[in-house]
Amino acid sequence: MRLRYLGTAAAEGIPAVFCRCPVCAEARRLGGRDLRTRSQAIVNDDLLIDLPPDTYAHYLAYGFDLPGITELLVTHSHTDHFYATELEMRCSPLAHPEPPVMRIYCNEAVEAKFHRSMPPKHNVEKNFSIVRARPFVPLAIRDYSVVPLLARHDRAEECLLYLISSGGKTLLYGNDTGLFPDSTFDYIERSGARIDLASFDCTAMGQRDGKNHMGLADVAEARERLTRIGALGAGAACVITHFSHNGRLTRPQLEEAAAKEGFLVAYDGLSLEL
Repeated sequence: MRLRYLGTAAAEGIPAVFCRCPVCAEARRLGGRDLRTRSQAIVNDDLLIDLPPDTYAHYLAYGFDLPGITELLVTHSHTDHFYATELEMRCSPLAHPEPPVMRIYCNEAVEAKFHRSMPPKHNVEKNFSIVRARPFVPLAIRDYSVVPLLARHDRAEECLLYLISSGGKTLLYGNDTGLFPDSTFDYIERSGARIDLASFDCTAMGQRDGKNHMGLADVAEARERLTRIGALGAGAACVITHFSHNGRLTRPQLEEAAAKEGFLVAYDGLSLEL
């Protein structure tokens, strides 16, 4: 199983859209891996995770078959993770021949946002199928077993993380979230999951959060608990992503701090084999 990070920033991007802070100024100066678009990932080129405003830019940059994607996991309804109006471009006469039906696995808030955003003139059922993703209820998607897990994020909706298994490998995709709720840790322990790669929210970078996002210390705490319950072995990869300039670390500073904890810092375009 392969995971590719298409975007690795929080809602503002790095450099942030309208910002002149030192972190953003340094990112503009350095370019390359210091430039981060809104968070999105793809598994094996056929399972897309989230649909930020930068999806089109990711399609151009990395060449995956966006028109052919039929499976979309959505974590929650915030615009940097679900830019619903983009999906209008997938309908006739804006795309032809019309792409195959896209199944969108999501919570209630995402489904409501989808229907609000789609103009009545489009035959939504012809182009899309909404599948409710319920916490701790496994989904069979192509060759994947996908379990939605509860995140600790926006309390107005059931924000989700995803445990994705295929070919004997398991990926934990864990952002946006603070320190995982007990129910998520409990499910992972009861399920007997053995995680080969854990991808953690690290929006706060060197600062602690834990309530809505995580920083390095929170990620270390999450890793310790996953290790304690037997879900994360010594050989598992621990990757951090979803960074904000408000974390106040440049990429080199973040990489130095993360290396001390044994974390790999994701960057836009990073591809990892499990």
